[in-house]
Amino acid sequence: MGFRYRKSINLGGGFRINLSKSGIGYSWGVKGYRITKTAKGTTRRTASIPGTGISYVHETGKNDSTKSNRRVNYGSSQQIPAIDSNHYDTQNLENNVATAMVSEGLENMLAMASKTLKLNKFANIGFWVTFILGLSIPVLFLLTAAFLLLKIFVRTKGTIDLDYSIDPDQQSIVDERMSLIIKITECEKVWRIVQTSKAIDRKYTSGASNTVKRISCKATTKAMFPFKANLQVASFKTGKETLLFLPDKLIIIQGSKIGALNYADIKISSHTTRFIESGDVPRDTQIVGQTWKYVNKSGGPDKRFKDNRQLPICLYGELELTSTSGLNTVIMYSNPSI
Repeated sequence: MGFRYRKSINLGGGFRINLSKSGIGYSWGVKGYRITKTAKGTTRRTASIPGTGISYVHETGKNDSTKSNRRVNYGSSQQIPAIDSNHYDTQNLENNVATAMVSEGLENMLAMASKTLKLNKFANIGFWVTFILGLSIPVLFLLTAAFLLLKIFVRTKGTIDLDYSIDPDQQSIVDERMSLIIKITECEKVWRIVQTSKAIDRKYTSGASNTVKRISCKATTKAMFPFKANLQVASFKTGKETLLFLPDKLIIIQGSKIGALNYADIKISSHTTRFIESGDVPRDTQIVGQTWKYVNKSGGPDKRFKDNRQLPICLYGELELTSTSGLNTVIMYSNPSI
């Protein structure tokens, strides 16, 4: 005889994550009912009557047949037509749909987060639609107020608290991983590279044989909505996509879609790169050379161009993240010493 548990509204909630030598364990729930995913892969459900000491525990073993990790190899990049006659082998660097990038064991947390994000989006759309229509039909301002209250409720009650407990033998590993990515958030400039191309005539690319298109990143050490963590994390936002680096996993948020990958499922590499900077030079970078906007074969300025100015060659850092499920991200940062 088991127990049935039903809750009419369940936004957010609390997740406890334990990082130990045997692996990563998760637990979530509310007062009186909690589900635990152990590091060994078993699932434990605990129901109790608060204040009585009476509880019911049911544990099931890992079932490989029902927990297959459905992955598809999407390749590392998408080849598209050249951006102009001087470029070829143009490739977009973009991630797969977030919901297709989910490591085993993280489904329950993502389901809660997705529900919160969708309700938040619904509240936003409802607020602005009723507000605009209310300018002509004032009675609709009542709905505007209702949507505003819904948004406030979602933003406060829908937050998912991530409560990390790290065993001493794992603390140094977590510190090493997080300290590096947190240092990247502290750089003066952080970008996402979204496109790469090869150049035919390097005269028009300041001597560079490869060019990139990049977008500025908003980097912070705070967890982005709908998450809240009890320790420092790293978050990078570009457009509608946010990458949230936690001690045990990477979360990908694309609007109301959300995915999460364990670091064991991600291939990570870092290196420095020489970049011809046409914009402002960050103060924390290194200038390793000079070139010209239009350069001749000898490396000097092509005097046929009147606006031919000298450009610095900066040394930047790059962090590349890929996975078989479709993660394909390159983060460029201004401080190459990290």
